Amino acid sequence: MKLRIRYVFSFLLVIFALSAQSQIKIGEWREHLPYQKAKSLLTGGENLYCLTESGLFSYSLSDNEIAAYSKTKGLSESEISAIALVESSQSLLIGYESGNLDVISDGNIHNISAIKNFNLVENKSINSMTANGNFVYLGTDFGIVVINLDKMEVADTYFIGAGGEKLVVNDIKINSSAIWAATDQGIFKADLSSGNLADFNNWEQEQGISEYQRKCEHLQFIDGDVIVSRFVSETASELYRYRNGSWSNFFGSLDRIYSIRNINNSLWVIQAGKIRIFNSNGIENEVLEYSGITEMHDALVVDGRTFAADYQKSLQEIIGSRANQIKPDGPLSRNISNIFSAAEQTWAVDGGVTASYDGSGEKAELFLFENQEWTNYSKENTPSFSNKSDLLRLTNNKRDRSLIYAASWGDGIFVFKDNEYQVNWNFENSPLGTKGISGMDSDSDGNLWILDANSSAPVKILSPVGEWTSLSYSTLANRADMQKIVCLKNGDKWVLNSPEQALFAFYENGTLSNTDDDALASFFVRDENNSSIGSKVYDLIEDEKGDVWLGTSSGVAVYMNPGNIFRTGNFFAYQPIITIDGSTQFLLGTESVNAIALNGADQKWLGTANSGVFLISENGDEQLVHFTNENSPLPSNTIQRISVNPGTGEVFFVTDKGMVSYKGAVTAGTESYNNLYVYPNPVRETYHGDVVVSGLIAESTVKITDISGNLVMEGKSGGGQFIWDGKNFNGSRVHTGVYLIFCSNSDGSKSKVIKLLFIH
Repeated sequence: MKLRIRYVFSFLLVIFALSAQSQIKIGEWREHLPYQKAKSLLTGGENLYCLTESGLFSYSLSDNEIAAYSKTKGLSESEISAIALVESSQSLLIGYESGNLDVISDGNIHNISAIKNFNLVENKSINSMTANGNFVYLGTDFGIVVINLDKMEVADTYFIGAGGEKLVVNDIKINSSAIWAATDQGIFKADLSSGNLADFNNWEQEQGISEYQRKCEHLQFIDGDVIVSRFVSETASELYRYRNGSWSNFFGSLDRIYSIRNINNSLWVIQAGKIRIFNSNGIENEVLEYSGITEMHDALVVDGRTFAADYQKSLQEIIGSRANQIKPDGPLSRNISNIFSAAEQTWAVDGGVTASYDGSGEKAELFLFENQEWTNYSKENTPSFSNKSDLLRLTNNKRDRSLIYAASWGDGIFVFKDNEYQVNWNFENSPLGTKGISGMDSDSDGNLWILDANSSAPVKILSPVGEWTSLSYSTLANRADMQKIVCLKNGDKWVLNSPEQALFAFYENGTLSNTDDDALASFFVRDENNSSIGSKVYDLIEDEKGDVWLGTSSGVAVYMNPGNIFRTGNFFAYQPIITIDGSTQFLLGTESVNAIALNGADQKWLGTANSGVFLISENGDEQLVHFTNENSPLPSNTIQRISVNPGTGEVFFVTDKGMVSYKGAVTAGTESYNNLYVYPNPVRETYHGDVVVSGLIAESTVKITDISGNLVMEGKSGGGQFIWDGKNFNGSRVHTGVYLIFCSNSDGSKSKVIKLLFIH
């Protein structure tokens, strides 16, 4: 039996590991989650499983392979609350905060949604899972649920409180005679021989502990005794022992206990900075402390190797006096506040601002995704981030795209060139104030335009040669609620303030030192009938045609001629009209649109507050895609930010529950065919996906012929890619041979031919 278990769980690991390592294809997804905050561990076969605040991953003890488990790999949800391994059925169980349950067995994922669908007002989170034969007992926020793994269904539900009261059950343990439950109201027990455990009368509350109704968190058996850890405060716990029918204090007052384990018939008590090891009589035999591990939440010993789950540093293998970190690749935070993409890079930050416009205190960290992996900048590798906080805004220099700017709330702007830190502009070495940077954008000349919060000169400009200019506009002066500045192609600058406030636009007229001749406008978003379009504005972006798109509380508003803002007469926005299922309506007119991003074909990705994300056509009159957390790996329908990587076509979605990305079919067009290529090449007989021609000039004509010159397919690229399904005009897969791909720009002035080997 043990050999079979080891084989099955190793097989599961391979499934997840392979998909995690490979570059994603068009139409595929991947998650971008942090795995620092490790909470619990378990072992199965040759694998160690680590549950973190953001997700689950496994570590192969034989070959050191790391694999992440997520919605992109087939799981039902993203908010995992408990995990368990069931030896009898060779199953990995994954429980969720919603009450949903996934059972992974024989390489398949089975979902049991009955708890999630229970008609209960109470929370349904699965807090713990304990197997007894082929039945699994789930400790939930309302009681105990029994799962029959043979039938993959709920077998029973126990409401164990007095009178059938619903109780939060934190842990369950089963011995030969009884089932024990640690709840928010103490310890409850039922004899297995008592018959109907769904009858609350068969459950007893253990009253032999002083203040017996206090919250208990963990249970463990050792030498026939029952050990309980009881919550006292966020910093303190107590241990009690049940022996020969009576309770006693197992040990004096202790620092907060995060887990208790029976390891080699010793009681391991896991605390933040140490492991205390007791024998069954409460004698402390050893205290283990490890340098650098300060927030330990769990620990295990597997084949003589010691592992710890640290809430700051993820899974750690302890070797002598040192610890090695083990975790999947990812950014350091899932609370991404801003994201920016350029070339083939995507940058992200996680700072925050409170409702009163004070910094949230998030330590300064910057995350870069490039070449399929994350590079994290923190005080450990970027000393200038020490004692700095709340990076909030990101942009690059449009003239020198190797320059990246990361702006903070209170600590100025950090400049990186070619991924290396250069300088921190702040109140000590520049005109920047001390409050924070509300927004920034670069114009085509390489000037960085900055919104300086709570300043009498709220607009600052940093020239490419390092010269500073300050502009005073009374409308923006001394404001902390500015959100975003966008430099338009026509030279105008638009400023988005707090969602319910007016927008502001200005044109400096080429005289930075003189604001008297500037054109200024402050305005709310209205249509041609002077009716408001949405009471709030959340995002502002300029598309490739020069139109300005706004995400509002009532869908989308578009200014087709933004340069008219400074002219006399009517200046109004319009709402795109779209037909869906025969119904003509304003584009997302009933949705709050939080985020807008463009792909290489000028199509718009629209992120909403409650309904996921939409891809619409260039003009907004056709819905192309609609992703939700029900039909895609999106962890949530609340979309906060979107960024499209122009070089790869990968679309990053920031939600309130973490970040995922989707490989779109469109990349940005290039200026030449110097980097033209096709993949996969060769196309093997076993491959039945899309063939991608990449590195194209936008709107290229692409013709594919066989070696004799017979045309098998032709079309136009939307951006920098052309997608071919490997079939001819008749819909049949083309024959084995060498194919020529002819590419030319719209006026025929540039062209190139590349070859493709196709195996039928």
